[in-house]
Amino acid sequence: MQVKVLAALTLGATYARVLHLLISAAVGPVCVLIYPGFSESLPRDLTASVVVPVPLLLLLGMVPAMRHAEGVQARLLLVPPDGEAIGLAPAKGLLARLRTSVWLVTRVWWGLLVASVVAQLLSVTGTLATLPAAERTVTVLGIEIRGGQERIWILVFVPVLLLLTAAVVVGAGHVQLVFAKWLLGPSTAERLADAERRADELLARNRLAGELHDSIGHALTATVLQAGAARELIDVDRDFVVRALTSIEETGRRAMDDLERTLVYLKKAEQLSTRRARPTLADIGQLLEASRASGAVVRSRTAGDFAAVPGVISRETYRILQEALTNAMKHAPGSSVDVVLDLTDERIELSVTNLVVEGTRQSRGTGKGLRSMRERAALLGGRATAGSESGRWIVSAHLPLRLES
Repeated sequence: MQVKVLAALTLGATYARVLHLLISAAVGPVCVLIYPGFSESLPRDLTASVVVPVPLLLLLGMVPAMRHAEGVQARLLLVPPDGEAIGLAPAKGLLARLRTSVWLVTRVWWGLLVASVVAQLLSVTGTLATLPAAERTVTVLGIEIRGGQERIWILVFVPVLLLLTAAVVVGAGHVQLVFAKWLLGPSTAERLADAERRADELLARNRLAGELHDSIGHALTATVLQAGAARELIDVDRDFVVRALTSIEETGRRAMDDLERTLVYLKKAEQLSTRRARPTLADIGQLLEASRASGAVVRSRTAGDFAAVPGVISRETYRILQEALTNAMKHAPGSSVDVVLDLTDERIELSVTNLVVEGTRQSRGTGKGLRSMRERAALLGGRATAGSESGRWIVSAHLPLRLES
């Protein structure tokens, strides 16, 4: 413990949290100074410092912008390891405003309590440090102790008390951070919006190559297979050829949209997110038909109302399904593909299964698509797996409908 406390004293975050606690502790005395003023009774003044600012703090907590101001200050001074754990959005509902009011009161009371304890510990430490030089009797925590040089042994308690004081300060800062995360943390709606924002940023900034691999790779794979099938059947089944050429046209247009959206980002356009709507589960019918038009036998079973699925989850599930179909067409051409997509109250369950064609899975591909699927699922708190079982290649994804904090 001693090592941890001493190590904490070398961190700037510790002193930033001390400043936050001091600001909190000063609110009560300042309010008392304004009204009703200090008295000659310390217990009375401390009680007033606890009670007097409460009505004002509760009213301030009802101001929507106060949550934003407190969130900014908490992030700067409490230095949370994960800044997203403390929200910055203004309070939008009554519950958020009540939480802000409770935070303000808790912050002031905790700061005042910590300041009082630390002041008492420092007072006791100073008294004991000077006790051997005092030729009188002093009172420490209600205990009378006679001074004098024969009491020099009492100095051994001074470093212990200093260490205890430091531990109180460090621990109080951590407790203040816990309060801030609990009372200023983002709501469920804010977490969902933030997760969507982070998903879009991850797509735009860190996974452009993965996005191009998923969308353009699928389009090229489907187009090559459709064109090959159309060439073989041009004199046998002209209706199939027309469907294949139509699917090639539609697939190419969607790929161009994806490519344009990526190029818009590279040109730093501000309207990246609204330039082209990204496909969702509502578009899986077109995706399945495009795969069938390439000559693949795709059987699908879906259950649930996908319109109720949050946007970020719907889009990422579509991409996972798209990549799974691309892999099936690329590595097992001609194999039948079974797609099962179930929606429950808690999760989305996706399964894409096809026969394994010997020698293709290991010899072709870089594995980037499988990594992309796993990353997308992990981003949303779910998981995606892919592997061979009983002669079949199975891609499965399990995604929660409610994002966890």
